[in-house]
Amino acid sequence: MRRRVMTGILALLCMFVLAWGGDGLAAFAADLPAENTFFGDVTALKQEGGRYVMQVTVENSGEDFTGTVQVIFGSSYDNCAYNTEMVLPSQGKKQFTITVPERAMDTVYGLCVVNFLDEDEELLQAIQLKDVLGDMSSGIAVGILSDNYSGLTYMDARGETLYNRGMEYPLNLIELNNDNLAGYLDGLYFLIIDQFNTASLSREDIQAIQDWVAAGGWLIIGTGAYAEQTLSGFDDTFLDVEVTGISEPGEENQLATDADQYGYYYNYRDVGIDFTQMAAADLDYNKMAAYGAVSEGMENPAVCFSVEDGAVSLFYISLGEKELRKLEDYMILNIYQELMYNSNSYQAFRGTSDMEYTGQRAMAFIDSRNSGVDFTWLEVLIVIYVVLVGPVLYLILRKAKKNEWYWVAAPALGILFIAGVYFFGQSIRVKETKAYSVTVQQVDGNQADTYFLAYHSGVKPWVMRLDEAYEVAGPGFQGYSYYNNNSGVADYHYIVNSDGRGLSVGIKPRGNFENAFLYAGRRTEGKGTFTGRDLEDTGRDISGTVTNETDCDLAYMAVWSETYIMVLSDVKAGETLDLKQADADGRCVYQDPVNASHFDRLLYNMVGIYENDREYDRDGMAALLIGLGVAEGKKPQGSHIIIAGVAEDYDKAVADKCNEVSFGCFYSYVRDGEGGGQNASN
Repeated sequence: MRRRVMTGILALLCMFVLAWGGDGLAAFAADLPAENTFFGDVTALKQEGGRYVMQVTVENSGEDFTGTVQVIFGSSYDNCAYNTEMVLPSQGKKQFTITVPERAMDTVYGLCVVNFLDEDEELLQAIQLKDVLGDMSSGIAVGILSDNYSGLTYMDARGETLYNRGMEYPLNLIELNNDNLAGYLDGLYFLIIDQFNTASLSREDIQAIQDWVAAGGWLIIGTGAYAEQTLSGFDDTFLDVEVTGISEPGEENQLATDADQYGYYYNYRDVGIDFTQMAAADLDYNKMAAYGAVSEGMENPAVCFSVEDGAVSLFYISLGEKELRKLEDYMILNIYQELMYNSNSYQAFRGTSDMEYTGQRAMAFIDSRNSGVDFTWLEVLIVIYVVLVGPVLYLILRKAKKNEWYWVAAPALGILFIAGVYFFGQSIRVKETKAYSVTVQQVDGNQADTYFLAYHSGVKPWVMRLDEAYEVAGPGFQGYSYYNNNSGVADYHYIVNSDGRGLSVGIKPRGNFENAFLYAGRRTEGKGTFTGRDLEDTGRDISGTVTNETDCDLAYMAVWSETYIMVLSDVKAGETLDLKQADADGRCVYQDPVNASHFDRLLYNMVGIYENDREYDRDGMAALLIGLGVAEGKKPQGSHIIIAGVAEDYDKAVADKCNEVSFGCFYSYVRDGEGGGQNASN
C-alpha cells in the first residue's frame, strides 16, 4: 500500500512538471535572487564631535532594485542597523551619507555589514566589510618637534596600542619642523617638544600651539639640559615655569632621591634606569597652580598642568636620553595615559564618569511602571470566559450527567484558554509606543542631545519617527544595550530608518517586552542663560543668587558646587532667587552634601527610587539628574558651580503617533565666588 502511495505522488509530480514546462522552470529560477549582483562599501568621511559621517556607496549589476540598503555596525551582542529606502536601477550606482553616533561605533571592532533587502524585507545579499573607519582608526597622530628625532622614535611604544575612544590604536609618529608644524598641528592628538629651541618658532606658531592645547591638545615637553631653550618660546600666561637649576650627569638629583626613598617612579627603577646618569632640571612651577589643576607624576618624572580643555606634561629630564630607551612598552604608553587622565579634554575620550553613569541610570527610573505589561485585553477575555464559557461548559456536563467533572474541566480549560491567548496573541498584538524623552543642552549652546526611554509591548520590529530637525540617531546611553551572547550581526537591536522624510528610531525586540534606550541629536538655538551672583560653596551649603534668564518656566533648578547640591522648585522665566531665602521659604525641595563617592545617593535619595512620598515629581527629578550627569561630563577646567534646570512638556521629539512625555534640561557653569556671574565656557 505504501509503495502505491509513493508511486502515485511521483506520477503526479512528473505530470505537474511536464504541464508547467520549461518556461515555468525558467520563471521559477528567475524569481530566485541572483548572487553577487550588488556592491557595497562604507567609509568614514569625517568626525564631528561625538559622531561620524559615513559615506555609503552601492552599485547594482543585476535587475532593477527597489528595497532597503541596510548598514549594520556592531559586535556580536550590540548592533545598530541604518536602513535607507532606495530605488537602484540596473547598472546603477548611488552614494549617500549616514550620521552615526559614537556609541554606535564603539562596538564595531572592524565589523560592518551591508545588506540588500527587497520590498518584503527578504535578504538578497550581504556584504561584510572591515576597517570602515579607515584613517580615523589607523592610529593616533603624535607630532615630534625635536633636533633629536631619532632619539625619540621609541615613543611609538614599539607598535603597542593606546586605548582611546573605546578601542586600541597604534601611535603614529610625525617628524615636525618649523616649516611643517602649522600644517600638521590640527590633526595631532599629542605634540612632543624636546631638545628644541622654541624661540626659533614664529609668533604665529607659538600662539597656534598654545591655542591648540587650550582647545584640547595634549603637549609633552622634555627639559633636562635643554630646559631653558625648550621653554623659552612660550608665554608666561601659558606656561609660567622657572628653571632654577640643572644637575649634571653623575650627580645625585632629586629624582634619584625620590625614587630610592619614597618609591616614586618605581617602574623606571625596576627596568634599571639610573636618574643620576641624566641631567635633571629643577623647575619652579608653583605659579601654574593659579591657572588650573597641577598634578605631580607618581609613575613618571613629570608634572601635569591642565590648560583649559587641554593639558601639558612637563618632564624634569629630556625624553631623548639614551637611558629612557630601556622603558618597556607599557611604560611608554603610561606617559601618554597620565597626561590624558589629567586633562579636562579627556572627558571626550575616557569612559563614563561616576556622575555621568548615575545620570544614565536615572533614565531607567523615569516612570518605572513603563516596563509593565498591559493585560487589559487578557482581563476582558477572562471576564468573557467566566460569564460565557464557564456556564456553557457546566450545562454541557450537566446534560451528559458528568457534573462532578466540572471542577476539574473548568480550571483546566480556563488555564489553556488564558495561556493560548497570552502566547499566541503576542505575535499580533502591537500596542502604541510609549516614550519618555529628555533633551539636554548647554543653555546658551547650539547642540541638543535627546535621550529616550521607549516602550513597546509587541514582538515585531518597531520604529518611531523623529522630528525633522534631528540629524543623527542611534543607541542610547552606554551600558544599556541588550546583552545576548547568542545573537549575530543580522539580529540587530537598534534600528534607524531614513526614507528621505527624516529619521525614525526603534528596536528589534528579542523578547516579548522590551525597553529601548535611544539617542538623537540636532542643531538648535540657545535658550538664554543662567547667571549667578556671589555664589560661594561654604562646605555646608551654597550662598548667593541665581537667575533664570531663559523664556522657560522650570519645574526644578539645581545649583551644584563641588561639595553641595540644592534643588529649587518652580523657578519662573526671569526669576531671581536668593538661595538662603529660597531655602527658608520652602522652595528648596532637595539639598545634600555630595562628592565623588556619593553619586549613588543622588540617585536613590534625589530621585527617590524606593520612596513614593516625595514632595516633588520623581520623573522630573530623574530628568534633572540626567542633565546634571551630562553637565558634569563636559565641565570645563577650574572651580565651577553647575546650574541646571528642567522644563516639563518640552519640545516633542517624536513626530508620529506616540504617547510621549518630554522634558528639557538646560545647564550652564558659573565660577565659584564670581561676582558678575557670567557663564563660563572655558
